[in-house]
Amino acid sequence: MANIKGMSSTYAWLTQHKQLLVQQLHNKRLPHALLIHGEAGAGKGTLANWLATRLACLNSNSDNLANDLSAHINHQASNKAVIESCGFCKHCKLIASQSFPDLLTIDEGDKAISVDAIRAVTRFLETRPQIATQKVVVIKQVELLTVAAANALLKTLEEPTLGNILVLTTNNTESLLPTILSRCQLVSLRPLLAEQFGQEGALQPYANTTYLPELQQIEQQQAYEAFAAATIGFLTLDTPYQVFEQALLGNDRALIWLERIISTLMRVSHQWQAPHSPQINWQAASKVNRNTLMRIFQVILSANKRSLDYQQSNQEQLVQQLALTIKEIVSEKERVNG
Repeated sequence: MANIKGMSSTYAWLTQHKQLLVQQLHNKRLPHALLIHGEAGAGKGTLANWLATRLACLNSNSDNLANDLSAHINHQASNKAVIESCGFCKHCKLIASQSFPDLLTIDEGDKAISVDAIRAVTRFLETRPQIATQKVVVIKQVELLTVAAANALLKTLEEPTLGNILVLTTNNTESLLPTILSRCQLVSLRPLLAEQFGQEGALQPYANTTYLPELQQIEQQQAYEAFAAATIGFLTLDTPYQVFEQALLGNDRALIWLERIISTLMRVSHQWQAPHSPQINWQAASKVNRNTLMRIFQVILSANKRSLDYQQSNQEQLVQQLALTIKEIVSEKERVNG
């Protein structure tokens, strides 16, 4: 019943979250439900998979660790608590082979999560663990729950079975029922761009622009796509600068939209996520240098920060200066390539 995929140790920013969760586990204060949220590519699924394995591991949770685990323990970063699972006990091997009977993972990809799937979770939790001391359920992308499924999950959260753990992940907490949020410990993943993309000097937080409410409106979504087309066209040298400048100056949401477009291009370029619009595609991402994207992203973040202190009369000057700065970055890269 287990289904652990994509285990990875490359998400350096997850270490602090692992340490906190292990400390809660060590102190017997881990809640019955956790909701891990953050942008696509922030490592939500990896952290959920790690926790499910860590909870099951026989050696990492034992007070009398075997001698052959000494090397494993010595490299752990936490005090008096082992962060990583051992990887070679019976439970770890069963999880690796996706046959651990006390773990259930619901991962429907981009499809809606049905009420039947949540009913299966309820049935799974109603029975005693087969070989572990508790059962663990991982439900990924809970923003895809149908209304009926969300209500069924809420009932499960309201009536937790003793000792069992539910680990949920989402890109978008705003689409979830407030009552679901209130019954979960929230784990917010906001890795630094410097950590996620392996760049130095990016001190701003990871962009959190997955959900922009205005894009739920058809007209705004169409305007966003047109804006993205103008932006990417300029970055790939397929569209004149004047078109990009006009699009930037003619939109009061230009700064946040630009931040979203550039950060998404970066993630697509690094294969952190699939393209989310017709304009932001693999081809476009591959045509723009990653260092160029990082530099542009940094000046956008700086402009967004300054815009909070600017009055309306100065906003246009700020956007004009941003457009010129981006033009210079793109022109500089073109001169280097030329």
